[in-house]
Amino acid sequence: MKYLLLLNNDADQAASWSTLAPAEAARLREAELPKWNALFAWLGEQGLETQGLELEGPEQARVVRVVDGDTVVSDGPYAETKEVIGGYFLADCDDLDQAIELAKRVPLVETGSVEIRPLAE
Repeated sequence: MKYLLLLNNDADQAASWSTLAPAEAARLREAELPKWNALFAWLGEQGLETQGLELEGPEQARVVRVVDGDTVVSDGPYAETKEVIGGYFLADCDDLDQAIELAKRVPLVETGSVEIRPLAE
């Protein structure tokens, strides 16, 4: 079964990254690499096929709506949220238990959350 895992960051923490000097942001990313490499090693051991990408922040987002036949494009999401989607994995897991095992191994789960959604068949 395929699952979409939405990688959610705490909104305040995600916003704080934009205030970091480039060297400090690079240092913090580098410090996280061993955790991500451990996740990717585990995926390989499990034979799990995944696809995933990191997303730019919500300030780069655009929302498209059609209102009375007119296309309206606005900057970023309107909703006040405590979390922002920072990336995703699309994973072909054996079952929900395996998807949960994957989610708990994603490094950002320590400071954010991972939402699991099965793909509609």
